[in-house]
Amino acid sequence: MRGKLILAVAVLLASETLGHARLTESSPAEGGTLAVDDATISLSFTEPVQPRFSDFALHFLGESADAAATRDNRLPRQTPSVDRARSRIEVSLPASTAPGWYLLDWEVLAEDGHTTGGKLRFQIRR
Repeated sequence: MRGKLILAVAVLLASETLGHARLTESSPAEGGTLAVDDATISLSFTEPVQPRFSDFALHFLGESADAAATRDNRLPRQTPSVDRARSRIEVSLPASTAPGWYLLDWEVLAEDGHTTGGKLRFQIRR
């Protein structure tokens, strides 16, 4: 009986962790820096995602990384590009990107239907 209970708990835990596309890497990293010329953010995930049903909201925070993300400081939506495996997404920054702090608020839909989201703060320097 105890063995069956342990097996049932293991299966439940495995199904919870396997159903989500987790972020494995970002460029820049949280709190990192990009040069104005290098205006692309990349996000890599543990499994394929559907960028068409995902959201990437980019906010210009100004001189402070602690500024709030609001409708007023949201930049126009950029169409992300995706690699063949659909596990790496790149979001280009608008051509008029100014130096300062930015926040990428993202949510992706994995192919299995689960969503995962997060925030990435980074700085653009000349």
